[in-house]
Amino acid sequence: MADEPICIRHATTIEEAEIIVAWLEEQGIEATITDPSSTGVMAFGVTDPEGVEIYVADAQTAARAQAVLAEHDAADESAVTDEMIDVTCDECRHTNSFHSDYAGSTQECSECGSFIDVPGEGE
Repeated sequence: MADEPICIRHATTIEEAEIIVAWLEEQGIEATITDPSSTGVMAFGVTDPEGVEIYVADAQTAARAQAVLAEHDAADESAVTDEMIDVTCDECRHTNSFHSDYAGSTQECSECGSFIDVPGEGE
C-alpha cells in the first residue's frame, strides 16, 4: 500500500501557502496545497480557521519538511525584536509607537497624519 499524502502545515492564506511550498521546493522538498477552489476558502485569499493545507507525499518527507520548517521558524523568531519607539507628534501631541525597524525614518502620525521623525540610534 502506498503512503498517503500528509498535511504538514496550515497557512492562513493561499498566498502564504504558495510561499511556503516554493520555499520547501528550494529545500528539495516537493509539497502541494489544497485546491484553492475547495470548501473553506473565502474571498480575497482569506480562509476559514482551518486554513489552506500544505501536503507532502509521505511520512518520511513530512518529517524532513517539518524539521526544516521548525528550523526556519526558530530563526525567524530569534530575528524579531519587539522594541518599540514612542514619539509624540508636535502637531496634536498624540503619542505614536513605531517598531524599531522604523528608527531614523519619517512616518505619519496615526492621529492627525502629520509627519513625525522617528529617532535613530543615539538620537
